[in-house]
Amino acid sequence: MTVRSEQTTAMPLESVENLPEKRGKRAVGRPRRLTLDAIINAACKVGIERLELAAVAQELNTGVATLYGYIRGRDHLLELVADRLASRALADTYAGTWQEVLRGHAALCFALFNSKPEMIGKLVGGETMDRAADYTANIVSMMERRGLPRGRALEVYIEANQAIIGAAIMFIQCRELIETGRDAEGRPVSLPNGLGDYRPSLDRIIRDYELEQLKG
Repeated sequence: MTVRSEQTTAMPLESVENLPEKRGKRAVGRPRRLTLDAIINAACKVGIERLELAAVAQELNTGVATLYGYIRGRDHLLELVADRLASRALADTYAGTWQEVLRGHAALCFALFNSKPEMIGKLVGGETMDRAADYTANIVSMMERRGLPRGRALEVYIEANQAIIGAAIMFIQCRELIETGRDAEGRPVSLPNGLGDYRPSLDRIIRDYELEQLKG
């Protein structure tokens, strides 16, 4: 998990002379000054699993075209949001229960794997990623501080990761099949519902551990 710092107050790619405030007027309803930080905050509010540029633009009361003055596109914004959320995880800014911590981790990783599939290959190949160990230790510690015994916290983290990675691989494969419309043998693609969705498995994992805690 790579967490990078970024300049969040940098001017957009358009020239300063073309900014609305420099022209002496601005469109009704648009923010006086838009920043990359504000865009990332709005994207976090929309949610990483529902992240679309139109939704972010609506949250900021601006147009999608304006966002391209600050970001290269959806995948770039997704990467920035993932870095922001990973930073929050390292600082333990999650609120609520261990279940919410685990769901936040799952949403972050699933979105990252689909945005950057090469990360799955690195995991399979045993390649160490920057700050991955710190991230893992912090997620496990957060769940422990919220009432899940450390051994169980590590187990549920590993089980969740298995579901997330498997679902991400299936999601990528399904997306490719849908785009081509046919399988490797030229037959029309017919895919069952639920492929590439980690949430049912994650719900089952959480439910099993909740029942175990009740039996306690």
